[in-house]
Amino acid sequence: MRLLTKSKHEKNVRVRVRRVRETVVVCFAVGLALSAGAFGVLSFERVQNPDLSSFGKTFWYSLFSLMGNEPVGTMPVTTGGKVVSAAIVFTGLVAFATITGTVSAFVAERLRVEKPIVDWQKLEGHLILCGWNRKAEIIVREYRDSACTPHMPIVVIAEMEGPPPFSDQTLKTHVQFLNDDFTRVEALEKAGVHRASKCIILSDTSKGRKDRDADARTILAALTIEKLNHDVYTCAEINRREYVTHLEMGNVNDYVVGGEHSAYLLAQAAITRGVMRIFEELLSYQGGNKFLKCTVSHKWDGKSFEELLVHLKKEQGALLIGVSDSHGGVRVNPANLTLHEGDELVVIAAKAPTV
Repeated sequence: MRLLTKSKHEKNVRVRVRRVRETVVVCFAVGLALSAGAFGVLSFERVQNPDLSSFGKTFWYSLFSLMGNEPVGTMPVTTGGKVVSAAIVFTGLVAFATITGTVSAFVAERLRVEKPIVDWQKLEGHLILCGWNRKAEIIVREYRDSACTPHMPIVVIAEMEGPPPFSDQTLKTHVQFLNDDFTRVEALEKAGVHRASKCIILSDTSKGRKDRDADARTILAALTIEKLNHDVYTCAEINRREYVTHLEMGNVNDYVVGGEHSAYLLAQAAITRGVMRIFEELLSYQGGNKFLKCTVSHKWDGKSFEELLVHLKKEQGALLIGVSDSHGGVRVNPANLTLHEGDELVVIAAKAPTV
């Protein structure tokens, strides 16, 4: 992730090393001052003050005075002894202030490491997630678990009080949050829309918005994003199919009709019992087989779809199901199709095959 700070682990190590070094220096300085103070008091007091006539007595006197920030026990009787005692007390005050400042700085820096500051200008090739609802955490988790995008930076633009809630707290480190309206050009530009690779727009029904109003915001955001960066892959969630035409006219790459697609799944589950277990595995990166894409190399240029289907299943355990065309559409299980170098294949496999 392109952040102003380095990785969390590297910064933790660096903070600890620096603070340990500072603590060692402070302890060395205190020990040196303690020894010098004990010898100084002894040199002035050993003749006139029997209570401070040995190094052991002056050492403990210096230690307790330094810790208590005031002379402890017997007071020195000579002027030199009093000056050295004052120096010991002053050293204790300085040491206490230094240690307190070191600990405070350590805690503050740890907090900054736990929540790194984003350099929005350096974000590149990232995913922008517009809006926040129950589907958003699933999207973040899938991106984290995907072999293709585990380290892709994810920026969430949503109007919320505080950062987005996560039931899985480990997902927080994968998200940078921007509290703003995702339909605003300024918010999208700050999130790096010109340098983003993908953008997902969720149906924003917060603040009591109706489905129609949420779809209007989705369309506005999608058209704005495509205008700002026509190279970004954009996928939008809408609630009503009659608005699909607006997305298609705006060259939005993909869309999901939320309630309608859920209804299709329910119908398939009722018609073909057990099919939902297949969908559940294919649509998630949590484990097992999944939909993957790969590109045809020159080796298979001019070969048939059927030849590659047999080869992939036999040699790599992958099931070839379709071919993407130049317009983003997919031909599923085509008949009599000749492959060309650069064609994108859609397969079902545990890992992406080599073609």
